[in-house]
Amino acid sequence: MIEIEDYPNVDHWRTVQEFTIEQASLLLAGIDPMDLTINEARNKGHARWKNALGYARGMETSIRRGILTAVVCYGEKTIDAPWDVEIVIIRPTDRTYPISIHHTIITRESLYDWAKKERVRFFAPIREKEPPVITVINSDELIVEESHIKLLPTFNHKSDGLELVEEAITELWSNYDEKNPDTAPTKKQVIDYLRKRGASINMAEAIDLILRPFDLRKKGRPRKNSPTNNHIDN
Repeated sequence: MIEIEDYPNVDHWRTVQEFTIEQASLLLAGIDPMDLTINEARNKGHARWKNALGYARGMETSIRRGILTAVVCYGEKTIDAPWDVEIVIIRPTDRTYPISIHHTIITRESLYDWAKKERVRFFAPIREKEPPVITVINSDELIVEESHIKLLPTFNHKSDGLELVEEAITELWSNYDEKNPDTAPTKKQVIDYLRKRGASINMAEAIDLILRPFDLRKKGRPRKNSPTNNHIDN
């Protein structure tokens, strides 16, 4: 599909279900068949008259090959002179006479199917872009979701012990998953970390006790089973 700015208003064709080849070709080229024929469009130098003629020739060959179905197919029978033509009904496969694009009729449905099957690039009006939808939300309607990460409440009071607690949470307990006890740091890891940060042994043990969940205080992390010696002594 090729979008163009000068596409005419063809709303009066919306209810029409059958077209001649010429009418269908002009519509595909973005030309109103009620305004111009293909010959008139060529004589006036219309920008897309060649497109219309190309669509018409394509439909002719498609009817011959059985790709496009015609409701009734007419041929142009020359009688005495090239300009003396008689219009006769012919079979689509009959090559005795050329197909008449001015009289052969196709349906809207067969035209759409043909354009889709043959991947015809036809002309269409430029689609207007819809403006973005702006939703105004009152401040009273805003819902602030609670964070899943619970932090220690912040008060004006500060101490070395509180700073060590916050550091231990950040460094050792941030990845802890209560469903997986193996993710908890060991007591030794906590005490060693706090001792390196300047805490006394008593403070380090107290902080570890505060931060460690109750179900981990006694049993600690489950130990991994070590391989056993299955050899049988003779």
